[in-house]
Amino acid sequence: MGSDIGYDARVVANEFLRIADQSGSRLTNMQLQKLVYIAHGYTLAILHKPLVWQSVEAWRYGPVIKDLYHSLREYGAGIVTQPIPILSASSIPEPHRDIIATVHDAYSRFTGPQLSTMTHKADTPWAKVYSPKRDSIIIPDPLIEDYYIQLLNEREGIRAANPV
Repeated sequence: MGSDIGYDARVVANEFLRIADQSGSRLTNMQLQKLVYIAHGYTLAILHKPLVWQSVEAWRYGPVIKDLYHSLREYGAGIVTQPIPILSASSIPEPHRDIIATVHDAYSRFTGPQLSTMTHKADTPWAKVYSPKRDSIIIPDPLIEDYYIQLLNEREGIRAANPV
């Protein structure tokens, strides 16, 4: 799939696994799920195009991409030890890979539960749509994009107020 409609979330997850492997670290199932979501959010905010073509859903423990969830289910709460087998393994171009690498550098130090907490606290896209009475509520990309634009603007404001 092309960059205008996004990539398969499993291809993006494999890119995170590749980066982690190169840096000598490992990622858990939950970390991978949340990192792909966060990278999708920043890609929407920066490039105004989706990183993944699948919908993000509001599940009990935060945002989830169902295809990715099913591909990683065998790992439970453990470390993902192998790339996800996928037939349509397209390569991800530089601007997207840069965002993925930046998200990895900034967020991979957090545990899965910490990332889950970040992605479903008050005022997040998840919190705005989640209902414990309904499963699989789609979190609209414009809602995700607006949230991550706000995060970027806050970070720019912090940098402007505290020049290094």
